[in-house]
Amino acid sequence: MNYKQALLVDDDPVFRALAEDLVLDCGVEQVDTAESGLHALQKLDAGLTPDILICDLNMPAHDGVSLIRSLAERSFPGKVLIISGEANAVIETVAKIAKMQSLDIIGTIRKPLTLEALNDALTRAAPAKRPPSGGAYAAAEPAILDAAIERGALVPFFQAKVCMRTCQIAGAEALARIVITHDQYANPVPYIELAEKTDRIDDLTLKLTSAVARHVKDYRVNGDPMPVSINVSPNSLKRLEFPDQLAQAIEAGGLSCSQVTLEVTETRLMEYGPDVLETMARMRIKGFGLSVDDFGTGASNIDRLQMFPFTELKIDQTFTRNVFTDTFARAAVESSVRLAKELDLKIVAEGIETPDLWRFLADLGVDEGQGYLMAYPLAPTDFSSLLWRGIPVVGALLRA
Repeated sequence: MNYKQALLVDDDPVFRALAEDLVLDCGVEQVDTAESGLHALQKLDAGLTPDILICDLNMPAHDGVSLIRSLAERSFPGKVLIISGEANAVIETVAKIAKMQSLDIIGTIRKPLTLEALNDALTRAAPAKRPPSGGAYAAAEPAILDAAIERGALVPFFQAKVCMRTCQIAGAEALARIVITHDQYANPVPYIELAEKTDRIDDLTLKLTSAVARHVKDYRVNGDPMPVSINVSPNSLKRLEFPDQLAQAIEAGGLSCSQVTLEVTETRLMEYGPDVLETMARMRIKGFGLSVDDFGTGASNIDRLQMFPFTELKIDQTFTRNVFTDTFARAAVESSVRLAKELDLKIVAEGIETPDLWRFLADLGVDEGQGYLMAYPLAPTDFSSLLWRGIPVVGALLRA
């Protein structure tokens, strides 16, 4: 886990001594201690730079909540682990406050502290390496959007979707990248928003779909044509002619509609009415799959889900990444899986960055996963290589 220095903050000297030994047993090279939040801040202000700060909440003078606020004010760069005897609801509320203040909270532990719980928290704090950014992102500009649509400055990147049962690549999600220079891409989000505001989102989606089809027609998984997911704006689903336009773009590129799943964000979808329902029904008749994306971030319930002909439920990474540190997130993931099974929907989880999270979701019954543990979004040539060589880390998970 490569922690060189920890700062342990607790007002109980007996607990400090016990916890110090346990932290050292977990492989941390050096442990400093403080008896209060104020004492911890004095050490930090004097130049101490711990990789991780471990703190209690209920302390005199300057409690753990105040310490966390002070850490945020100082833009503390290390990780933070909360260990407290307070009720779980209190501990998790403070952890949420810390996250809202941009602190790197790696978890919470309710006393009494054990070596196993501490080691698990420290181990889970080391997620998979994140991908390089590919250069600085540019702000949204109408001219760049025009170039993406009219002159083909739009390329698909592909992120593998991996079967949780076999650990083999099962398909991919296509993600838009707008080319600025040969090594610089514009953040697609503001351009998607701009396209929606200027009524060009259909043009952008159809251009991306054509590019996706050109590449995916040559991709195979287990000898069969590779399934692919494409994100679709609810704005497009309001237009009754959109299903025919999308199907034409797919088939002109050499794919069948049955290979394609359309991902629609849940929070946006609930804003629309009968026209969207009609469009989605026609999409299903044409053979497209339909996925409710970022599930759990909106006001979801069974009745509202049953309104739409979904074939897949995708659990948002906001919940998956926090299942070990937040009981609400864990309950949201577990209930989402149960709901999907009741509705006979494929279950996909995103944001998988650690082996422990992979195993938890696999045991829960999730069908497919995405995340940096397995693969990050890749340019078409790199994704072709990934399909050929496979993902070694997933094979190791299967053997574990």
